Amino acid sequence: MLMIPSAIKPKEDDDRNRWREQSLRLRLLSGEFEDDVRDDIRKLFAAEIAADLELAPDLSRNTFLLVNQQLATSYSEAPLVSVEGEEEADLSSIVTSRLWPIQRENELKIRALNESILRLDWSNEDQEVRYRIVEPDSVVLIPNKKKPDQMIGVEWLRHRANSAGKGFWTWEVWDISDPANPIFRIDVVDNRGKRVEATKDFAPELAGKYPYYDREQNPILPFVLYHSKVSSKLWSWRAGTELVLGTLRLCSLWSNWQDGFVNAAHPQRYALDAESQAGVTRNIGGVSVDVVPTDRKSILKFSSSGAGGAQLSQFNPTMEPRSAAEALEVFERGLAIYAGLNPSDLQVTSGQSGYAIVVSRDGQRRKAKEIQSSLSLSDKDLLVLAARLSNAYGGTDLPELSNLYSIQYRGDQESSEERRSKVETVEKEIALGLISRIDAVRRLNPTIRSDDEAVERLLAIQRAEEILSTNETTTIQEVTIDG
Repeated sequence: MLMIPSAIKPKEDDDRNRWREQSLRLRLLSGEFEDDVRDDIRKLFAAEIAADLELAPDLSRNTFLLVNQQLATSYSEAPLVSVEGEEEADLSSIVTSRLWPIQRENELKIRALNESILRLDWSNEDQEVRYRIVEPDSVVLIPNKKKPDQMIGVEWLRHRANSAGKGFWTWEVWDISDPANPIFRIDVVDNRGKRVEATKDFAPELAGKYPYYDREQNPILPFVLYHSKVSSKLWSWRAGTELVLGTLRLCSLWSNWQDGFVNAAHPQRYALDAESQAGVTRNIGGVSVDVVPTDRKSILKFSSSGAGGAQLSQFNPTMEPRSAAEALEVFERGLAIYAGLNPSDLQVTSGQSGYAIVVSRDGQRRKAKEIQSSLSLSDKDLLVLAARLSNAYGGTDLPELSNLYSIQYRGDQESSEERRSKVETVEKEIALGLISRIDAVRRLNPTIRSDDEAVERLLAIQRAEEILSTNETTTIQEVTIDG
């Protein structure tokens, strides 16, 4: 991972602080957070204790990643996209084979960072839109003053190589605040933070030009901002910091537990005014250690070295590993609550395979429903933006209004076992007279929102059964007559 010089980072303190927090969360997602745990160990323990613990910090209990991975289910199965009034619309140029796999990764970052960004480009070679994730800790967004939750400009810090192969930090600037004069340029940044335009050195074909216009010659800003919750502002980067800091602290405490398990979970033997004739000195790890080699036939001989008489004894262990581990596991379950989960959403498992926090299917579905309203807004913006690119550069004629697109997320559907169990429960409640058939239809079909819709469903089933029954009778009579 390239280190960004401080002088090159954003000038505004809020953007710098945001980058710092978002970078930490990305390191937790990628597993590159060892130095962050070391920093937390130094904050938590005295210097002489931290010096030992930070040699091999425990990174195995990444609750931040574990919980967010289990909640990111909206794209685990490809959503269904449809266009109003067009049953078989050809969306192949915008709903590509790579879109939903990219969105699976993108949702994890949306949940973990609260925001993420997708960049769109048109591929003349493939005649389709290409998508890629832009890390939030590399961009500065320019908000629309009239609509502060929308962006009209993006400044993207990227490391590029020129034609000679030399690397530079560059700011890629997109700005459509003045639609009549949109801006695209690439600025080179030196170590003092001075920016100089160098578009011709990295993209000579775009020097003095704006890359993308739609069919009406309106400039296209090819970025879509995704939120974990519908918001009235561009960023909510502070939300969820409790889980982030708690995960680092948990790793620090497990590092201390491991050290205690190795060095403090056994009795410490000692000898007072006693000498052994069998002792030898060994060099272990560069340290001289006095030991007494023994086996089942050994007879240990000690002699007193003082007038008070010799004494052999031991100190009790200073750590009980099981109870210490159980306390840390309780702490870990508490961290999951900071992710917005209810205690009933958690299934804590243990056994030969180890210990893990598992989010129940009901918990996953509940959290999926919370985020899908926000995902839907951004996905529709994405489809409209992709349609504008496809229409302008691919010659298609796709709708460019978001309300014409419909997206059905299927990643949170019930498993066959859950469905079977629910059906059995509903059947028993009907038999006991606890619910009506209308209640049963609504419970088994969450998309039905009213009793009137449930009645229509039941009537449609009844009509279908009558038609099938009539057809079966007719067929039987025909067979009898023919016979």
